[in-house]
Amino acid sequence: MGAIPAVLPQERNDRFLPQERSDVGGGVAGGDGGGEIPQSFVGRAAKFRAMESGYVPVGETRIYYEDAGEGQALLFIHAGVADSRMWQGQMGFDGYRTVSFDQRGFGKTGWVPGPYADREDAIAVMDHLGIGSAVIVGCSLGGGIAMHVALASPERVDALVLVGAAARGWEPMDGWPESELWDQVEAASESGDLDTLVELEARVWLAGHGRTLDDIEPALIHLFLEMDLIPAATEKERSKYVEPFEPPVNGRLDEIAVPTLAVVGAHDQHDLIESAWYLADRLSDRPPAIIQNSAHLPSLERPTVFNQVLREFLTTI
Repeated sequence: MGAIPAVLPQERNDRFLPQERSDVGGGVAGGDGGGEIPQSFVGRAAKFRAMESGYVPVGETRIYYEDAGEGQALLFIHAGVADSRMWQGQMGFDGYRTVSFDQRGFGKTGWVPGPYADREDAIAVMDHLGIGSAVIVGCSLGGGIAMHVALASPERVDALVLVGAAARGWEPMDGWPESELWDQVEAASESGDLDTLVELEARVWLAGHGRTLDDIEPALIHLFLEMDLIPAATEKERSKYVEPFEPPVNGRLDEIAVPTLAVVGAHDQHDLIESAWYLADRLSDRPPAIIQNSAHLPSLERPTVFNQVLREFLTTI
């Protein structure tokens, strides 16, 4: 990890793609108020009574999933610093069937060494649950996987929502940024100091730029550290086995023909805000939705606003 090199998130060990923007246009959402605690922290028992969970066998791996609701299917794919809990404010989304799962080595899905393709795991979850096609909502690494599925199995994808994502093969206009903080992240990763690593990554991905962890709800910090610590322990080994999608997605974006919405938190890293505008230009007929008072995980930090943006998009497809 560390200073972000000129490669895409999946080549950065699968963990990264991975402010007020008054100087640009776009759909700015949630401009008033501060952060919010996901509704699940303050009680959504009624929403979860219909929840089902289980495991999908894929070879020797058992992929944990959650499934709730009825209607058009929404498949949520988490970021590389989180797990399916980042979507807890979206599960039970009224009028839709919502499915989330933990990727290999994340959350409740254990890590079993062996070659795999993350896009095939997503399809395996859909097959197991009898879902022919879905709107795929992917954050960061999950957004990359969503694009992989759209290219490899376009008949399985009704639409894409790409959150804080980048297409493999794309680079920011000014190159990937370097900073002292990234150097500290790299040093912690190389030394195996996982506690320090996830604390640093909380500063990068949860607080984001222009904020500190003092600005974030303690419950969210605790959840982030808990989620991120699990994949941090197996990151290096997983990167040896995951199958890259070839050729790189950026050279094939014109093949993605489904309705697409790019979403990004206003405090996310500058390169990912730039990527959101790029993806919106290449794949969509609308500007990116920029969610204020959030960074890399807007669905977790601002679930009400995120859900409003998602529902507005879904009504147009």
